[in-house]
Amino acid sequence: MTMPVDLVLVRHGESAGNTAIHDAKAGLPLPAADDQYSSRRWLLTSKGRVQAESAGSWLRANGLGGYDRCYCSPYVRTMQTAALLGLPEASWWLEPLLRERDRGYEYVATKAQLAKAFPDSVRTKKADRFLWRPAGGESIPDVDLRLRGVLATLARELEGKRVLCVTHEDAMNALRFRLEKMTIDQWITLNETNIEPIPNCGILHYTRRNPEAPNEVLPKFGWVRLVDASGDGGFPWREVVRRRFTNAELETMALADGVQLASDQVG
Repeated sequence: MTMPVDLVLVRHGESAGNTAIHDAKAGLPLPAADDQYSSRRWLLTSKGRVQAESAGSWLRANGLGGYDRCYCSPYVRTMQTAALLGLPEASWWLEPLLRERDRGYEYVATKAQLAKAFPDSVRTKKADRFLWRPAGGESIPDVDLRLRGVLATLARELEGKRVLCVTHEDAMNALRFRLEKMTIDQWITLNETNIEPIPNCGILHYTRRNPEAPNEVLPKFGWVRLVDASGDGGFPWREVVRRRFTNAELETMALADGVQLASDQVG
């Protein structure tokens, strides 16, 4: 079994939740917790609707308007985005495994509110962003584990086909971790430095077919690009490099990252 020839991942457009989270980070007043509603129900903003239409226009103009299977997270903002892409032959499968990362009780709050309500969570996030699990929510390894079910289905049922998934930022970051075989440190650096952010309606395209030599098709995804149809972000096609390590490299990495407990110290 091998993967589809093309896997296109689209993040949803800007939602009411995105604007609320932006306000929270800026320390602006927020609704009381009792007034907040399920993140599953957040609608797109008017800007988000335009972003979705722009992403659809880009897909159609660049030969990516048709797919053997189209998946969509069953959240309101992703369903709206999928519909607004305007792909004429699309027939959507709703896939709960593609839902957003569950942030439990920590969805919309200022930094001060989080520090007061969830001090252990804040401390854990600073210590290890990759393993951090929001109070009542999911860590990135949790998301990775459930998304491996999606990848298994793609390999089993859609070998050599073209697949589209409309999903969420953290789900796409977890898929990057898995598909590109990143190390934990690589993933942390990518997300803490925000050097390659996935914008609203960003299009992450994996392919097994060499963009420079279409007759060359690999058994695994060999190239990836990130398209920002509504802005100037993203990056062009580049080769997916899955690193392997020698014994010496592993030891060097372990010593650089390890912590010695006082009880284990010698002399």
